[in-house]
Formats: sequence, structure tokens, C-alpha cells
Amino acid sequence: MDHVDVLIVGAGPTGLTLACDLTRRGISCRIIERSPTPQVGSRGFTLKPRSLEVFDDLGVADRVTAAAQVQSRTRFHLGRPLLFDLRVPPAPPSRRRPYPNSLAIPEWRTEAVLRERLTELGGAVEFGSRLVDFHCDDDQAVTATLQCDDTTETVHASYLVGADGGRSTVRRRLGLDFSGATHDGTRALIADVHIDGLNHRDAVHFWMAANGHILVLRPTPHTPTWQAVASLAPDAHGVWPEASLQYLQQAITERTGRTDIRLSDPTWLSVWRYNLRMVDTYRVGRVFLAGDAAHVHSPFGGFGMNTGIQDAYNLGWKLALVLRGAADEHLLDTYQTERLPVARAILAESDKRFAAATPPAIIRPLLRFIVKSSFARQQINDRNDHPTYRTSPLSLNLTGRRSRLRAGDVAPDAPLRLAPDAPRIRLVDLFRGPHFTILTFGPRHAQAVEHATRDLADHLHAYTVTASRQQPPTGATALIDAEGHIRRTYGAREGTLIVVRPDGYIGLIAHHATDRTLRDYLAQVHLRPTSQRPLVPPPHNDEPTRQSI
Repeated sequence: MDHVDVLIVGAGPTGLTLACDLTRRGISCRIIERSPTPQVGSRGFTLKPRSLEVFDDLGVADRVTAAAQVQSRTRFHLGRPLLFDLRVPPAPPSRRRPYPNSLAIPEWRTEAVLRERLTELGGAVEFGSRLVDFHCDDDQAVTATLQCDDTTETVHASYLVGADGGRSTVRRRLGLDFSGATHDGTRALIADVHIDGLNHRDAVHFWMAANGHILVLRPTPHTPTWQAVASLAPDAHGVWPEASLQYLQQAITERTGRTDIRLSDPTWLSVWRYNLRMVDTYRVGRVFLAGDAAHVHSPFGGFGMNTGIQDAYNLGWKLALVLRGAADEHLLDTYQTERLPVARAILAESDKRFAAATPPAIIRPLLRFIVKSSFARQQINDRNDHPTYRTSPLSLNLTGRRSRLRAGDVAPDAPLRLAPDAPRIRLVDLFRGPHFTILTFGPRHAQAVEHATRDLADHLHAYTVTASRQQPPTGATALIDAEGHIRRTYGAREGTLIVVRPDGYIGLIAHHATDRTLRDYLAQVHLRPTSQRPLVPPPHNDEPTRQSI
């Protein structure tokens, strides 16, 4: 019987993100996928800024951005007439947010990048392998039965994670309710096709026909194909159309009023039904759910793939610490505490956006005045799509009510130097990797930090933020903030203490810390000393040298 730390079921973006994160942390895992080959459909088409920050930490952000593009132009039609041509200029990268824009990239390409990264880390997807059954062994492990072709295998895993989509085998075996609604009368044909006769390849084209049907044509970056989405309706006999190029061509001709737009060479065709569902628990003993296995929603807003990626990123570091003996099992309970409210809010927002994209006939004459501003607001709001964990038990905010930045927020970036004459680097370069990061401002808490972290050096990296002419305390690693960017960004003052979690969120921020503040927070996070195997180093070779206290 094979033993593995974590068995991941499903090799979509969620499962692949978790596999990459665990593997780089030195955690043994297997990731299985019942399909015999990688999927080819575009499916989820948008990566949001927070997901790009996750990929930066995993070492693949450059590859993703090279394969994607910012789609900031939308051409909206009512039938043949063009209602408006909306251009929202991309936001420039800043010190606080190096990835300020959402990017268009087909899901198959995101998966390919993550599989490549997993291979570099020493892992691989086991295609054609499906989960047949599993059971928990007295809360000590999970025994799973896998099947690949005619071979059946038994696997012993410390934890099992179901990232196997909306029809999740793991969720069904757990017997969990998938509460919500399926609107069987709301369906759409989604396809990846070649299109001739359509200009403005830099834009997303949106048509709303007089009968209320919608059509969306979106160019796939760096390929000759487009993603086409066409709403469906049953015929007079109540029969729904099947996914076919012929039907899609007919829909495009009817809804655009044009016969010069021609389709060919489909690489993927699928029918989508409107589902809005989620579970009410993400964990049952040693089994977890993530991504679409835990929540499904409207494709409007581009939330699905991003929510799953961030589920995995939240769970990965917690599993790793517990498996290494560096944290108590109670840390794993915070996965549901933090991620379930995010999914609930996203379900509501995606449903709202779907309703806005399919308005009732009575208000369609007013669309010119409503939709353009709504589309612009949505594109700008998506740039600030950073879920927060301010109410999490892992967030301790000791800054006062007026502070703009609080524990539970994503830790912003800022420039710094490791020596007066050294080149500038980014603060997130120090966050990157499987550790907590401690920032102290001034020498006041240096001794307390050293004492509190002495037995946790594998998991904590501590730095003292100083001005250019200040001397750091003996033995401390200085971050030179000559222009005050870090202090202003974090609202820090002399004596401020900040802890950044392994997933880049602020866990603790205290302006008036005592010598016990850090020790109490580390206990709150359930950390404990360990002498287990060293962590796998982060993927970047140009990362600055760190000193742990």
C-alpha cells in the first residue's frame, strides 16, 4: 500500500495550484485526474490580480502574463447596431500592486503552465486515474481506492483534497448537501472556434438580440481561436439544441444580423447550465473540498477559477505546517472559516452580474445609459478583487479603528534595499516562499522577536526596517527603507510589529506591541517548534539572501 501526505483528486487549476504549493514545501502528494489527457477547453477565461500574486509566489507569474493579455475593450451591440465601444485603459503597475489588471487567458493554458511548474518541482499529474472510493481510518488517515485502466490501487493518505469539480466524487462520497439552485431553463453553448470576418480582435464583442438572447465572442490571446458563448432556448417541442458548430453559426448570423462572420474548426464545444450552489462545510475530518467541488456559480465576473486557486493557496500552507508537526490540527479549521464566507459573497456577486447581463425586455431601450457605465465599473472593481480575512482567528489587528490597512488584508508591496549601495528589490520577494515574515520598525522589539522565534527558525524570517543611516540591532537583518515607502504603505511608526502569513496576508499588525504580543500571536496561529526536514527553497534564483532570527 502506497503512503502519501496528501492525495489530490482533480487536476484543474485548483488541484494543480495545491500540488505545486505542497511540493515546493517538501510535502509528498499525488494528484490524479480521471480524464486520460489534459482538457482542451477555454472554460475559465480570466485571472484576477490576487491570483496573479499567488502565481508570483509559485514562480509562474511571468509565464502566465506572457501567455495572457489585458482585454480592456468591449464592443456592445443591440442586434447589428453598435451601442457603444468601451475602452478602460489598463492600470499601470505600482509599488503596492505589481499586478493591477485582470488578464484574459484560457483555462487550458493556465493548467499547462501549472503542470510545467509541477514537473519542475518533481511532481506529475496521473492522468486516467480515478477515485473509486475512500474511507477514514479512525481519524488517523484516509484509505483511497484508485483505478487506472484495469489496475486497482489502494493509497494511504494523511489527507485527501477533493478538487474534482462541480460533479465532485469526493463531495458525493461525503454525503454533503450542495445547496442552491440549478436553473435548467438557462443554458448556453460555449465553444472554441476559428472566426473569419470579425474585426477588432483586441475587443470582447457582446450582442443582445431583440428576443433577449446574448452572444459573446472573445479572442483567445496568442492563438487564432475565439471563445464563443451563445445562450440557448428549446424549440417548439421543448427540445434543447445540442452543442454543434451548425447551431452556433446559425445563432451568430441571427443575433448579429451579419452573414460575413463565419465559423470553422471548433476545438471544443460544450453546453453550460446555470448553477448556483455551495456546500456548508469545507472539511470532514481529514477530507477537504476546494474549488468547484465546494462552490459553483455564474461565469459572469470570472470568479470560478480564481476562487478555486485561492482556496488551494489558503489550504496549502496550513496542511504543510500541520504535516511537518509545526502547527496544531486546529489550524486546518481556519480554512473553512476564511474561505467559506468568500465563496458565499462571490456567489451573490456572480448572480448579480448574470442578472445585469440578461436584463428584462422592458428596460432594454435604456441599456445605452445603463450598461456602459456598469461595464466600466466592473472592470475597475475587478482590479481591487482581493478577498480579506479581517474577522479570521488568524488576524490580530492592534492598530486602532482608523487604520486603513488592517490584519487580514493582503500585505502590499514596496521597494527596499538590503544595503545602502545594493539594488532595489521588492518587499514581496521576501514574502515569497513557505514561511512567515516578521517586520519590526526600529530596535525596540528585536530581543523579544529573537526570543519568540528561536525555536521556529525554519518557519519564520525576521527583518528590521530602518532608515538609511540607522544601525539595526546586533544580529538582525536590515531592510533599508530610505524613502519611507514601507512605513507609509503600512502606516508604520517606531515600534510597529507586523507578521505576514505564508500566503501573503497580514496576520498581525500592532503599533504599540509589548514583548508578549508576538509570542501570543504565534500561539494563536497554533505554531509550535519542530525539527523536521528543511523546507524546499523558493523557485527564484535571484532571491536575496535571508537571515532567520
